[in-house]
Amino acid sequence: MKPFSTLLAGLLLVVAGPALADAATLQLTPGKVFTDAAGAYVSVAVKNTGSATVAEAYVTCEFFAGSRSLGKSSTTLFSIVGGVTGTDQVRLLGGTSAKSAKCAITGQK
Repeated sequence: MKPFSTLLAGLLLVVAGPALADAATLQLTPGKVFTDAAGAYVSVAVKNTGSATVAEAYVTCEFFAGSRSLGKSSTTLFSIVGGVTGTDQVRLLGGTSAKSAKCAITGQK
């Protein structure tokens, strides 16, 4: 009989394996940070380099004024077909002093 830890590790690979493979098919390109009277925003582009459609991709950006974090905001891009790039904006209301943003893909369905 196999130890429980071996069985558990095998189960995790079966369940998490497809999700880990899918994450590699998304490529994030954030744009320049802009500000207006309402706050700050950055355009983001998510390219699906795979062949399957990604139903939802979640992008979160943290906005900074120098090294000081002003806050985080997110967006969801829907139905990104294989080989296509989806675009949207991530906006932080009130972040009028933002100079930069660090963005990442934080999940997908």
